[in-house]
Amino acid sequence: CGFGTPDTIDVNLEDIDLSAGTFAWNGSTFHNPYEGLYSMYNAAAVLALGKLLGIPAPKAEAVFRHAPQPAGRNETFEADGRRIVLNLVKNPTGANEVMKVIERDPALKQIVIVLNDREQDGRDVSWIYDTHFEKFMNPATQAIWCTGTRSGDMGLRMQYGGWTGPLHMVSDLKEAVHEAAAAGDVIYVVATYTALVPARNAILEEVRK
Repeated sequence: CGFGTPDTIDVNLEDIDLSAGTFAWNGSTFHNPYEGLYSMYNAAAVLALGKLLGIPAPKAEAVFRHAPQPAGRNETFEADGRRIVLNLVKNPTGANEVMKVIERDPALKQIVIVLNDREQDGRDVSWIYDTHFEKFMNPATQAIWCTGTRSGDMGLRMQYGGWTGPLHMVSDLKEAVHEAAAAGDVIYVVATYTALVPARNAILEEVRK
């Protein structure tokens, strides 16, 4: 059908270490500036394009070392000794990669999920049942806050996933972020498209306090 691994791969990453954020290619070790396996694919794409255009690999490595952190992509904020991590989710594939990042963090954490269903998000939120939220339903997660225009749907998804810990339904996004930030030192905020900027602004308010 044409869908499959080609016989010859232009860029094949090896020795991938998600914890250290490193990988090897063509005899050299690179450091990926972003977390998650999906970002390794992005790095491979950069190297493949560089190879096609004749750009030396050390140039790509320099780009990786100085790449800025994009908003909402494991964007980390420090607020009075607390760590707040913001992630954008738009579909099950990307959301599942975010779940893997949260799962790998052994720290005790609070999780805020902002689910909107505006035009830019998509009215159909059934995709949340194809996302493996169960990955963070473990003892390291101390509490979950659900907010956004479809917070009730997300709360129900948490219950269907087997979550039995504290589950807070908060209509106001800023209030949800503030309560989570007050409850622990590590907070993950997961937001859909139209919720990203409001969530980021709520986090910045916590940082400025």
